[in-house]
Amino acid sequence: MGRFLPILTATMLLSLAQGVQAQMPPAPAKDMRAKPVQQKPDASQRPVQRPGASKQPAQKPDAPQPPPSNAARQPKPEPAPLRQPDTIPRRIAPVPMEVFAAEPDPQAAGSSASAKPDEPSACQLRVADKIAVIEPLPSFGGPGDCGASDVVRLEAIIQPDKSRVALSPPATMRCTMAEALATWVREDLTTTVAPLGSQPRELDNYASYDCRGRNRVAGARISEHGLANAIDVRGVRLANGQFADFTDRKLAREFREAVRISVCARFTTVLGPGSDGHHETHIHMDLAERRGGYRLCQWNVLDPASQVPLPRPRPKEAP
Repeated sequence: MGRFLPILTATMLLSLAQGVQAQMPPAPAKDMRAKPVQQKPDASQRPVQRPGASKQPAQKPDAPQPPPSNAARQPKPEPAPLRQPDTIPRRIAPVPMEVFAAEPDPQAAGSSASAKPDEPSACQLRVADKIAVIEPLPSFGGPGDCGASDVVRLEAIIQPDKSRVALSPPATMRCTMAEALATWVREDLTTTVAPLGSQPRELDNYASYDCRGRNRVAGARISEHGLANAIDVRGVRLANGQFADFTDRKLAREFREAVRISVCARFTTVLGPGSDGHHETHIHMDLAERRGGYRLCQWNVLDPASQVPLPRPRPKEAP
């Protein structure tokens, strides 16, 4: 038995080894086929570049384009609708006429050189070189409500005997106002000053065109001066050098009363002493048009200063 023990042991070990090999997965079979051998390109088969031929750069393959992003696929937003201008104009706060008068005219600098007087009107044809010396001026407007058309500069009034009564300084006004003033001097004033022993030679022009409110009050209604339709006169200088002040209480009351009656008959508005406190030293005359042809004549012809009764002296026994 002892000699069969090694054979029995070897048989058991061989059986055990075969069992373990049967449990293992089979190994992949190797590909015994021969792989092709990569051959290097033969230098003799390379294309030969001709002398003088330019070498073309190698073209790179096009880079792959990135896929469009989600932002590009989204539709573009529609533009916002344009804001329509307001159909209702904004109201501008009222500004006193004194502020407008103080500001320079923005059109004056650019248009003064190129502005030309209008064609002679019927009024200018009646007045020029016949009853007055005038210079036509261009129509103007502003600032504010100021402005006028058919404007002239009145330099002198031609008397029936061809003598002249100068305006000092020359007055800027509408032609109709200049015609009324010239007619008054020729037909009324010359006769009125005759008792003073001389003839008129110069009419004192205190104010003519002036863009402002009435009585120079800020915010007041536009004055006729701002429409070139008025003149303020203090008096007349005579040929003998005397100056006849229409509001001078030292002059004869009859003379001042005659002047008042004549101007109130020629002009639609006359303001003098006692009217509103703003015309104590001069006479305002204009051709303002009113409803129903209403006329305004406010001028108190005061008594001479020597005839004004003085107050009684204070008694000594008064407390």
